[in-house]
Amino acid sequence: MYSHPFRYVPGCSVEYRGPTNTQGGKWAAVIKRGRDRADQYRANVPFADGPDAAARAAVARLNDELLEDRPRAEHWVVLGAALSMDGGDRYAYPVGPPNLAEVLPLAAPEGQP
Repeated sequence: MYSHPFRYVPGCSVEYRGPTNTQGGKWAAVIKRGRDRADQYRANVPFADGPDAAARAAVARLNDELLEDRPRAEHWVVLGAALSMDGGDRYAYPVGPPNLAEVLPLAAPEGQP
C-alpha cells in the first residue's frame, strides 16, 4: 500500500455557499499549500459569476501574494476541467504552473506507487 498518489497536481476546492440574512449566494474557493492560515489562498465571487470564476480568483490571489516576484511563466493557472465532488455544489480544479498540464492525462501505472 502506498501513502501518496503516483502523480498529482495542486488543487483548488470551490464550494457553493447559499444566501444568508446579510448576503446572497456565493462561490467560495480555496487553495491550501499547508495547514497554516497563511498558506491558504481564498476568494469569493457572487453566485452568478460561477465556480470557474471563483477558481480563477483564488489562483489570482495566490499569484499576487506568493509569486509576485516570479516570472509570469511560473504563475499559476487553472489547468483543466472541474471535477464534481457531489453533483453540483462542490468542485475540485487542478491548478498550478502551466508546465504541469502535461501531467493531467497520465494515469498511474498498475502496481506502481
